[in-house]
Amino acid sequence: MPWRVQIPIYLTGFFSNSLNDVAGIVLPLWLHGQNASAATVGLVIGARHILPFFFAIHGGALMDRFGPRRLMVWCCLLSIFAIPLFPVVVWLPGVFLLQMFNGYGSAIGWLGAQTQFGLHMRGSHKLAGRFAFILRMGSFIGPPIAGLAWDHFGTFGGFTVLTLWAVGTFVSAYFAPSTSARGSGALARNLRFADFMPRISDYSAALRMAALPGMTIVLMVTVIRIGASSVQDSFYPLYLTTIGFSATQIGILVTVSSAVAAAGALLVGPVVRIVPPIWTLILSSAVSVIFVAVTPLLTAFPALAVTSALRGLGMGLSQPLMLSMLIEASGRKAQGIGAALRTTANRAAAAITPTSMGVVASISTLATSFFMVGGVMLVGLAVISIYVRRRPHLTY
Repeated sequence: MPWRVQIPIYLTGFFSNSLNDVAGIVLPLWLHGQNASAATVGLVIGARHILPFFFAIHGGALMDRFGPRRLMVWCCLLSIFAIPLFPVVVWLPGVFLLQMFNGYGSAIGWLGAQTQFGLHMRGSHKLAGRFAFILRMGSFIGPPIAGLAWDHFGTFGGFTVLTLWAVGTFVSAYFAPSTSARGSGALARNLRFADFMPRISDYSAALRMAALPGMTIVLMVTVIRIGASSVQDSFYPLYLTTIGFSATQIGILVTVSSAVAAAGALLVGPVVRIVPPIWTLILSSAVSVIFVAVTPLLTAFPALAVTSALRGLGMGLSQPLMLSMLIEASGRKAQGIGAALRTTANRAAAAITPTSMGVVASISTLATSFFMVGGVMLVGLAVISIYVRRRPHLTY
């Protein structure tokens, strides 16, 4: 695969996938400065997942019909428009709407990157590891830059970095391959207004695909894995702020997690030769959950750095496996819908997790919310493990 094809796909994933990590530093700190309650923080953070949850499948179907590039380019403009308005529109309903638009723009950029990868890399574990490594480098570089900008330039610096990250997604998507998703080598016809209307048939096809037992299991593990990631992107920096950590220190901790995750992504090939892929996926997701749930038990920076690294290892091992498993299961002509199924599952978890944590924190304490949400996730993984163990011939 020529590098001129690979590089724009990798860079689109680099920026779009890490946009939430950068926002996970800036937005909670900004909301905290606005004296927002824990429940409000959870609602605003979760708002970015509402539109992707309902319309990711429709977006994936459009990418399958017309190719991903054009939809990515137009939707990435939403984030560029919404992000600079956050410090201006301090009215909560307005902030909620801006977060919805920003979430959809970044989600379609990430969905397009996955679709492009599936079309051109065909489920290669080696290339999936490379792709996941570059994704993690975005999360490695972005948060500390955002933390430094926030500490030295305040709101202006934080949101400037966030806007530049959205611009990076747009530019990378613009230079991504523009061939049709149907593999004809020619661009699809121009999009019409009627094409933007959701079709019941697309959602039916997605549900049929999700109903395959192996696909269902992978999607369920994906939901739990993203739930752990959502804790890191929402209440993790907020909790560390309450115990005296600066934005720069929080950014470094997130960077440690991303650096180890990048290394873990490159190790997935040797690991799955020893441990079957589905068990690697389940166990690595459990590691991610455990080492984010124990955060309130720790106050020293070195201990938090160790748990952050272990959490990153779990995230790094699981991501390329999910990408390659779903690519193989989706088939050449349904890469968009396959990626959209994962996006829909991810967004459901990412919306529910911070909202639930916010409610628990409002009723009890922020520390209790870490323990309760982590416990529910581990119970879910235990149930999945029992199901998989009793069906050894299930394929993924």
